[in-house]
Amino acid sequence: MQINPITTYKKTLSLLLFTALFLAGCAQQPVATPEDEADGLLPRQTGLDHVSAAYAFDLSGAKVYLEPVGVEYTKRFPRAGSPLRAKDYELRDKDMVRLQEVMGEAVSERFLAPRRSELVADRAEADYVFQLDLSHFSLGAPLEPQAYLWRVYTDQSAYGTLSGELKDSNGNPVMRFSDRRDIGENFGNLGPGGRFERFTSVTFWRDMKVDLRRAFASLDESLR
Repeated sequence: MQINPITTYKKTLSLLLFTALFLAGCAQQPVATPEDEADGLLPRQTGLDHVSAAYAFDLSGAKVYLEPVGVEYTKRFPRAGSPLRAKDYELRDKDMVRLQEVMGEAVSERFLAPRRSELVADRAEADYVFQLDLSHFSLGAPLEPQAYLWRVYTDQSAYGTLSGELKDSNGNPVMRFSDRRDIGENFGNLGPGGRFERFTSVTFWRDMKVDLRRAFASLDESLR
């Protein structure tokens, strides 16, 4: 029997395409972590690294209290002879206050408002408590002006992992998420093919606002 090479090619191509689609589908299936399983949370399809929530999760018309944001820094090792210390790459108290405000604005606008929910200042009034953290966090350069540094250029403002956990009034987790964020990665060009921009506190806070809005808009989509 003579084998038609064109028919064989088509069958092989179809098999390869089916296999690729099957593997892609398997790779996209969210997987529950042991912590989620213990708390009864189900993984959700998401553009973020991980999102899980209680069955029939609904935050409509809720009052939410936002805990103080936690920040864990990536350990830095100052270069020999550098006047900068690891402490110079950390947020000051006034910066933490502003971070809380920026985080609260992003949560309200992109995650709570679509559900007609709101942040409240008094924890006793809240239906839910939201804890947010930035871990492995690193600034591109010190936020405070340095007399011995005239200008600093960097390809991103900061990076870190944004994570959060929402608990009901009884302290039971109802939603959890985490995502690695590269903050301010879309800088304008500086020179031919360049990706650097001058780093200032204005640059940092602008990029932080943009990135947090993106993150919570993605979280909102994941839970619809």
